[in-house]
Parts: sequence; structure tokens; C-alpha cells
Amino acid sequence: MEPFRKTCGFDFYIVGRKIKKEILNGRIEKIYFIKREDGYVVKFMVYKNQKKFLIITDNAIACYENDIVENPHVPSTFTMVLRKHLEDKFITDVLQCNNDKILSVKTANHILYLEFFGKGNVVLCDNENKIIDALIKREWKGRAVKHGEIYKFPENTLSEKAVMLFFGAYFNEVKENINAAQGNPYESGINFLGDKEGEISGIFKNLIAYNLKRDYEMEKIEKDLKKLEFIAGQQRKRSEELNDEVLIYSKIGDEIYLNSGIIEEILENAKNKVPDSRIKRTEGTNVVAEI
Repeated sequence: MEPFRKTCGFDFYIVGRKIKKEILNGRIEKIYFIKREDGYVVKFMVYKNQKKFLIITDNAIACYENDIVENPHVPSTFTMVLRKHLEDKFITDVLQCNNDKILSVKTANHILYLEFFGKGNVVLCDNENKIIDALIKREWKGRAVKHGEIYKFPENTLSEKAVMLFFGAYFNEVKENINAAQGNPYESGINFLGDKEGEISGIFKNLIAYNLKRDYEMEKIEKDLKKLEFIAGQQRKRSEELNDEVLIYSKIGDEIYLNSGIIEEILENAKNKVPDSRIKRTEGTNVVAEI
């Protein structure tokens, strides 16, 4: 599970897309909340063709096929609130919000906001964004996260610094298109993710396509490696079997060589039908004898 503290917004966007692919249209079966000294863990059991486990901490998120976190014996009050509103509901969408380190997990009537900045937070809202409950309740000037309030995103001004933080290592390539644009895109409030016809959006989509292509190629390489590992394993197994057979036939060959004179004598007697107590029986052209 990779933490998000050192990632840029673009990397977070890609992670969000991967999580969406794993759990979209899945049904939430069970929810657990585990309080820890260094933070928290929220675990969703989601059924989509097969059971998956969505693991959320204060600064990371991942989806697993196997359970890796022990469940608490007694559910917390916050857990019971989440279960009441979300259990047995289908996930209709997963989105990155406000170009920030925030994911929204939506069902038909609720939105769960997952914040991965500061100490992290989990905020449950109805479909009109009114807060039902939050793991951490706080209040700032112009923004409150508590029951009954409308959920608002933290202020995220479109400054060059904000774009730099979002794109991280990709910023220089994006900035070339920003400089080529007419006017000042930051002051004019251009939405560099939503402007589907803008130059910035074009670069952004190319970067996404590159990352998705890279992920596809890595998955293909992993599948090919697994196939080769299976073939190599089968070959090793057959090689070991052949080594055992070589030892057996080598021992038989040594015995035949050491007793070649006796064997020739027995065969000659069998051919000429001379009585020989060592001959037990004949089977066509084969002679069964005891030496």
C-alpha cells in the first residue's frame, strides 16, 4: 500500500482510476473501522464477481483480493453509522475531487469523501452533500466538517504553484502548453482538468494514456512471466523425474553387465528348451528368470 504524502495530484488521479476499476458497481457487504496509534484503517468488503477488500488508511488506499487486516471485536459508533447508510448498497462512481487528494465513493443516495491530506478524514454525506457524520470533526474559517453542514472542498486556487503540485514531475511539459495559451490561465480560472478542448487537457489526457498503456504493458509482462514460470516449473519437475529414471535404468544396466554370462546361458537354455530351474516362465519371446 503506497502512501500518498509524497505523490502529486496526477499520480493520485491515476490511483483513483485504478480503484474505480476494481470496485465500480460492486456491492458493499461489510464495513470495519480499526483505530490505531498512528492513524486508522477503514475496511470495505465489496463484492464484484468476487470478494474484494478496499483498505483505506489516513494516507493510503488499495484494493486486495485477500483480507490483510484483522477485524475489531466491537464496532465503533462511526462504523455503525457507515454500515447503516452504506451496507448492501452498490458503488455507482469513484472520482478524484477538486484536483486534490480527495476521493469520493458514491452510492445511489450517499457520498463518502476520503481525504488524504493532513491527518486524513472520512466524511459521509447524503446525495446533496449534507454531512451525516465525519471521522474527524473540525471547523475552519469558511469550512466546517461536522453534522448538518454542507461539505465543501478545501480552497484550491489555480495558481502556477497549485498546477506544479498537481502535475509534479510532469509539470514542465504541461507548462509549455500553459505558456503557449492566450492570457493567464491561472487568473482566468481555467480548469485544466475539465477543459476538454484546451491544450493543457490534451497533454493531461496524453499523460493518462501513457500511464494506462504502461500499466497494461506491465500487466502483460507479469502474465507472460507467470506463464514462463509455470512452464519452467513443469520442466524442472520433468527433469527431476528423468533423473530418477536414469538412476533406475543405470542400476539395471549395471546388473545386466555384471550378470551377462548367466543371462546368455539362461537365454540359450530357453531357446533350446533345456530344463533350467532359474527360468520361471516364458511370455512369447520374453523369458522371466530369477538370478
